[in-house]
Amino acid sequence: MRKFAIVTAAALVVGMVSPAFADCDVHKADEDKQAKCAEKCDDEYLARKMNYGANQVEVLANKKACDAACGCPQNTKE
Repeated sequence: MRKFAIVTAAALVVGMVSPAFADCDVHKADEDKQAKCAEKCDDEYLARKMNYGANQVEVLANKKACDAACGCPQNTKE
């Protein structure tokens, strides 16, 4: 019984904390300022990545810095 209560309490804590990390979803940019910032980073990254003469390492570094400035470093995949 005691183990069940501990597991249930842990599940409730995880359920309450996990929505706090969903702020960087660019699909929710209409609702959230942080997501809007992350969306701008993605838009700039895609536009610069498609440039034929762009230095891809620099473009990725700029996206990483932009995501970090927005508070969404997990959005940059290496």
